[in-house]
Amino acid sequence: MVFFRGQVMSASIQAEKERYDQRVVVKFNSKAYANSTCIVEWLDNQVIPVLDGHPTLMALDMFGSHKTEEVLDTMRAHDITLSVIPGGCTGLVQPMDVSINRPFKDILKVSIN
Repeated sequence: MVFFRGQVMSASIQAEKERYDQRVVVKFNSKAYANSTCIVEWLDNQVIPVLDGHPTLMALDMFGSHKTEEVLDTMRAHDITLSVIPGGCTGLVQPMDVSINRPFKDILKVSIN
């Protein structure tokens, strides 16, 4: 799921989206970040279907949208236990954020600038 700032897909964003894998979901909002509605949609459409009803432990950071009642209710309804990672500890318990996401974001920033 990729977030862009704004409300509509411009021609340049549409051209960029066409280069993405078809499974990439593009969303828009005023601040270009995941709010609780986006998190619930991500859970409902991308996470829950692959869990196949199995109980799951999900480790997420302290981002406010990860802890709203709407998100927590969705997780509870699908037997997902949330483990909230304290600030400064992401590298210890979320290795994908350190080894994949961070380098990807760094490369992306360089390409954009």
